[in-house]
Amino acid sequence: MRPKFFWEIAGLIRCLPPGPLLIWLLLLVPGPAWAGVDTGRMVDVASMSEHMNLSADLDYVEQSQRVFTLEDLLADQQAGDIPWVQNRPQSLGFGFDTNTFWFRLRVTNSAALPLARLLEIGNPVLDEVLFYQVSASGEILNTARTGDQNPAADRPFFHHNLVLPFTVPAGATQFLYFRVTTGGSLEFPLTLWKPDAFQDRDQAKLLFFGALFGILVVMGLYNFFVYTLFQDRSMVYYSAFSLSLLMFLATIHGFTAQYLWSELTWVRENALVLIIPMTLFFSLMFSRHFLQLQRSHPRLDQLILGLAGLCILLVMAAPFAGYPGLIRLNAAMVIPICLGGIVVGLMRWYNGYQPARYFVIAWGAFLAAVTFYALSKFGLFARTGASDYLVQIGAVVEAVLFAFALADRMNSQRKAFQDAQANALYLQRAANERLEARVAERTGEVEQAMAELETVNQQLQALTMQDGLTGIRNRRYFNERLEAEWQRALRNRDTIALLLIDIDFFKDFNDRYGHLLGDECLRAVAHLIAATLTRPSDAVARYGGEEFAVVLPETDLEGAVHVAENIRLAVEQATLVAENPSLQVTVSIGAAARVPQADEPAQTLVAVADQALYVAKSAGRNCTRVVGAEAPR
Repeated sequence: MRPKFFWEIAGLIRCLPPGPLLIWLLLLVPGPAWAGVDTGRMVDVASMSEHMNLSADLDYVEQSQRVFTLEDLLADQQAGDIPWVQNRPQSLGFGFDTNTFWFRLRVTNSAALPLARLLEIGNPVLDEVLFYQVSASGEILNTARTGDQNPAADRPFFHHNLVLPFTVPAGATQFLYFRVTTGGSLEFPLTLWKPDAFQDRDQAKLLFFGALFGILVVMGLYNFFVYTLFQDRSMVYYSAFSLSLLMFLATIHGFTAQYLWSELTWVRENALVLIIPMTLFFSLMFSRHFLQLQRSHPRLDQLILGLAGLCILLVMAAPFAGYPGLIRLNAAMVIPICLGGIVVGLMRWYNGYQPARYFVIAWGAFLAAVTFYALSKFGLFARTGASDYLVQIGAVVEAVLFAFALADRMNSQRKAFQDAQANALYLQRAANERLEARVAERTGEVEQAMAELETVNQQLQALTMQDGLTGIRNRRYFNERLEAEWQRALRNRDTIALLLIDIDFFKDFNDRYGHLLGDECLRAVAHLIAATLTRPSDAVARYGGEEFAVVLPETDLEGAVHVAENIRLAVEQATLVAENPSLQVTVSIGAAARVPQADEPAQTLVAVADQALYVAKSAGRNCTRVVGAEAPR
């Protein structure tokens, strides 16, 4: 019998690429490297506890140069010619090996009654597992087929893992054979369970996964909600990263194949080569926006964009490239990207960007878990019960720390705004003091200080009156401007007009083309409206969401409809996105005009315009309407 370290070294050699080094290493090993002798190891299903790890009790043989059939294995029960290898580690991991493997287990039942047991294979992404229960005399008693090529409903046991039920008669000794084929990492962690203990364990396990998935869902949805309020792209990328990380964890543990795409064969077999690059893509885009690399490190920003593009190419290649090659490439990319995230985060932290500290710790926790997971897929580490949960725990820790990082950055931005306000107040006090001290002899200096103060005040005022997405004025500016023009028209007994403009089917546009093009659409429409207005007294503002408002002083209803039609036609005929000329939108416009009365508020005009906008939408959209009159299309 060879010593234990021999089998560990042999297991590592199997993961190396073929070449001269491998040949020389094999030449140094005395005797046939993979030959084994049946020692008669046997598992008594009657004397076991609640469960039992069977990895150390398995023998295996690889179909590398010779193809074995079940008949060959049954004949070998007597002849002993097949070079079975006795497994020594606590789990079976062969890295990415597309060869077919046969595993053998001898079981017996020393009890006086038949005993039912469950075999759990803790790797639900194996392509195909054929199970054979054979008597000591070579009679096939039971067969079953499972794996992710089988819909969950067609498996012998409905479960997110691969579970095989079997019964051993009283006093019987039997052989269990497993034929395993997969295009990904070949891990075969096998556990024997008593049915009651399996159900009890499953309850606790499902509770754990429910809590884990719940945390990721809450994190993702919460940050998406925050994104809708602040339009911070790092929030939406973090939200997408959390949800794709959830899909990755659910896939490697078999939940998606069990519940989401049980009947979709291609998706079942290729889900990982779609989900892994998408998770990496969203993590890269989140890192880029969160660390503000476009301003601080433009070259690194371009590198990250290139890696993100590579992830998209991997997703697009999934229907055409082979799964074994893609899964290897995906697994090989994970660790460098995680390590790169830590390095870039450390650089930003070193440069004084404080929110990067949570980012670095989050990537570090996830890197440790993912490194162990990825190396175990290549067969460099044995899989254990604790290691099965490292990725999940690392993912939750990372998600929580990323949330802390986002909150810390928001606090930093708020503090910067408060510092700007305090600085403005300081400048104001300093200007007043200089004014009082030098008013008699230094009038020029006082005027300069007042000019600086006015500039600061104008900047602050502009910040509060400007819409951050479109660059035009915001709702606050609109309310103040409308009130001022209303009072002026009231004093002069003049007419004032208002246009309310809504982008047609903007929600469908957003859902179809994404928020990035949606934002570009809003900016393009805003600029078209502003460019259409010819008088300095006319004012355009973002009214809310996809709505815009135009205030037209000294304009009657006919003039307002004329301006509205110019805007509508400009939007209808414009190419909003240069890269995609086919993307076009239209607008619906409600127009209203009146001479203010002493007892009327300015909101009266808004209500009439809003009613006209409703009429325009009801009339089929892409038109201008007024209340109580016909307006041209």
